[in-house]
Amino acid sequence: MTDQRKYRPWLPVSVRGDNEQPKNDLEIRKADCAAIQAVANGVASAEQQTRAIAAIMHICGAHDLEFLPEEHGGERDSVFKSGKRHVGLQLRKLITFPLNLLTGEKNDGPKHDRRTGKPADERNVERAKS
Repeated sequence: MTDQRKYRPWLPVSVRGDNEQPKNDLEIRKADCAAIQAVANGVASAEQQTRAIAAIMHICGAHDLEFLPEEHGGERDSVFKSGKRHVGLQLRKLITFPLNLLTGEKNDGPKHDRRTGKPADERNVERAKS
């Protein structure tokens, strides 16, 4: 039986050659690594681009709880993992939020009802102006 290395969020990421499910956020599949390399080289297909973003979010631990109990590293490792997660959450924000919201520009799109978010029609024209 091989010795598994102890989990620490600051350890380097390893690539699984067998393309099996990663055991933690410090492992990615070989196909994920190939997708990240293709994105970096500017030759990625649409599927590779999606796979690369998913792998980066996995490495950042954006979907994980950042707290680690004392037996898994305690406060210092929790703080480090929190930093990794923050990067993932910022990337998620940049990916999902509309550009006009991120830049603070005025939205010149169709008017909408602020209360419901639905496009304005004759019934709520007055409400859409406010």
